[in-house]
Amino acid sequence: MGNKTAKTKPEVAMSATTPDDLRDLRAFCLVVDHGSLTAAAKQLGETKGSVSRRLSRLESTLGVPLVRRSPRLVQPTEDGALYRQRVGRALELLEDATDALKEAQGHPRGRLRVTAPPDFAHTVLAPVFARFCEAHRDISLELLLTDRQLDFDAHQLDVALRIASSLRDSSLVALRLLDVQLGFVASPAYLEREGHPRRLAELTAHRVLTMRRESGPSTVHLSPSVVVQDGAFLRSLALEGVGIAILPLALVEPDLSQGRLVQLLFDQDSPPRVSLFLLHPATPLLPARVRAFRDFMAHELLKQGRGPRVS
Repeated sequence: MGNKTAKTKPEVAMSATTPDDLRDLRAFCLVVDHGSLTAAAKQLGETKGSVSRRLSRLESTLGVPLVRRSPRLVQPTEDGALYRQRVGRALELLEDATDALKEAQGHPRGRLRVTAPPDFAHTVLAPVFARFCEAHRDISLELLLTDRQLDFDAHQLDVALRIASSLRDSSLVALRLLDVQLGFVASPAYLEREGHPRRLAELTAHRVLTMRRESGPSTVHLSPSVVVQDGAFLRSLALEGVGIAILPLALVEPDLSQGRLVQLLFDQDSPPRVSLFLLHPATPLLPARVRAFRDFMAHELLKQGRGPRVS
């Protein structure tokens, strides 16, 4: 059997971490960027001599010449140019970490990138999103409406709203916002043509339409004729009389009230409930804009205890 690679803790740099070290590094980067000691000194609020001493101290510590000085121009050596690139990235990461910490304790602002299922966003979440935008004018809400489970890192997500019966274990923090009641629905034309099933077991003789994210009732084996990932498209198929659809009742409530679809009620079990979950990264430095959105959604959808009945 091969040896398993042991997990190691992140290393902590033991050098170049004092305030003076950081000032020296910033001075070096600015000198290279401006090609001038004078310009770098002006931006740092220091004298030209002070910046020169910082450069000399850094070169002495590293044992490598970083710049070539002339009366008119200061240029990086080959080693200096490479060092500038790496030091610049490190300083940017440090600045990002500092800004994130400040933002986590400050006023919610900036871009908030959220993914949500399109059908549910249109029917249930749009009014909540509108109230959030009105309450938090300094937050720019960017919505990615899709039933696909997007990767947080690849799509630079802050929050994901997902409908599922349960969630797989992950590194994300999940908040269950509300339960969503599913139901069997069909068009009057389909029922007139194919017959009106009175018992759950009779669905095996019908064309059943469902979403991939849902599962059929556990009391009867169903072999769906159509499986899609878009609830709005599934509703359209049901309206066209293609078959009996398993859909969130909130999505088809206007169709039911106006007679375009009929809900099939059985004495046996109805389709299982699914839930709307809010997910965000598990980090102690959660940005204020993410906390504001999470808390707002929880307040709006959980204010009736278990959340509003979506049916």
